[in-house]
Amino acid sequence: MLVNGCSFSRGPGSWPYHLGYEISNLAQAGAGNTYIHETTIAELARRSYDAVTIMWTAPQRQDMRVSDIDQFAGSKYTSAYQHLQNDWLEKIVWPKNDQDYVEKNWVFGCGYINGEQALKKTRVFESVYRYQATLEFEQGFLIKMISLQNTLKQMNIPYLFTFYHPYFDGLKEYDLFKLLDLESIYNDTNITDIMRDNNWYDTDGMHPGTQAHQAWAEILKNIWQQKLT
Repeated sequence: MLVNGCSFSRGPGSWPYHLGYEISNLAQAGAGNTYIHETTIAELARRSYDAVTIMWTAPQRQDMRVSDIDQFAGSKYTSAYQHLQNDWLEKIVWPKNDQDYVEKNWVFGCGYINGEQALKKTRVFESVYRYQATLEFEQGFLIKMISLQNTLKQMNIPYLFTFYHPYFDGLKEYDLFKLLDLESIYNDTNITDIMRDNNWYDTDGMHPGTQAHQAWAEILKNIWQQKLT
């Protein structure tokens, strides 16, 4: 199974590693939906997968693939930096370290949103956030979902789309929404609501703790068992 997402989908104890499948996980802390969309399609062109699970992140996060990632060496909001954080001693690596599959030339606009000075000094996202707002971000996100959905359908690969926060219902006002196949989208709950309802936070107080990841993985396992039978 190929997995992609942001920080809610990576690291020791996170939900992909409770699913019981052989996993390649491209999720990176700080990643936005442009990264998720484009790197998933690129990975599908490189290797074969039986299934794909995506946990989409915030629509306002904008990402950029760059020609020289060394220009952003001072920032933590790059795939070159973040992929190094996704390994740990107990990690099961099959058949190869999945972080070797991560494209290392992505810069994440989440750093601009979060006010990281190292990234803001580059001014790479300055015009993006000056001239675009919620409407443009949400419509662009819907197009990314539709694009990846149609790619997976064309390749005949079973997939499941989920969301890290409870924002999906707010997208129904757009005409683009009707182009989504809701049968492969799970929105009954999300990992953030599970975390908040049960007070299952990680030590940083912002991310889901292990119990939230386990509970979320159980939901996804049940969905996949139904989809694959």
